[in-house]
Amino acid sequence: MTPEELRRDKEFKQLCRVVSEAVNRYAMLAEGDRVLVGLSGGEDSMTLMHAMRQLQRRAPIRFEVVAATVDMGFANFDAEALRQYCEKWQWPWEYVKIPGAELLRDKGAEERPCAMCSRLRRGQLHAVADRLGCNKIALGQQLDDLCVSLLMALLRGGGLKTMGPNVAADAGSKRLIRPLCLISKEQIRQFSARMEYPQLSSCPFHERLAAEGDRHYLEGLLQQLEGQFQNVRSAMLKSMSDVRLAHLLDKRYLDFSANDDPDDGKL
Repeated sequence: MTPEELRRDKEFKQLCRVVSEAVNRYAMLAEGDRVLVGLSGGEDSMTLMHAMRQLQRRAPIRFEVVAATVDMGFANFDAEALRQYCEKWQWPWEYVKIPGAELLRDKGAEERPCAMCSRLRRGQLHAVADRLGCNKIALGQQLDDLCVSLLMALLRGGGLKTMGPNVAADAGSKRLIRPLCLISKEQIRQFSARMEYPQLSSCPFHERLAAEGDRHYLEGLLQQLEGQFQNVRSAMLKSMSDVRLAHLLDKRYLDFSANDDPDDGKL
């Protein structure tokens, strides 16, 4: 698809409308922001970058957008193909390569690599953001990711939480934003199928984690729930946006002396 074809594409326009809704609802952008987009090369982050560039052209405020890729040093990662794609679409692009595979091995984290890999990538993104003077880092997690994270926290006893759409980071000097938070994985998959994204190597741990990992299991469970509960992702989004503290068990938020109807006690 050419840049001109993309600008006229109805599916892309609808996707950008939802991204714009999320940005406005959760106050993700302001005049003069410098936004670093974490560009892994996967369909989520590539779609995010396209949407952010379109928003940059259309929004009533001025802000800057630059992409950054952290190459973990895994075999067969085709950074050149990603560079060419960024050049085709005239995306400002920063590239950082680290010996991620060696660091995981040295720390004995190869059995459960995701947390450390995420910390390493995030640390490098913060370093690039600091160097470029970016005050926002945009990440590509979408609605399915938020739903799965909610389930993971609940089932592991980690509290009622998920990945926030706009959260403080790095001691408050920057903010992490997730503009795809209202868009489902399937919507992104359908859009990506038409975009001819470069084929980059996958995570070397992908197959094992797909067979054993909690997140992959819960992704499958979410898909099963869709068969039983219509629009389950939208329903979970609605629930995440309607927290009723009086109907939970956290004593910090319960007033045992109040005479008010707890059904009125919404956030």
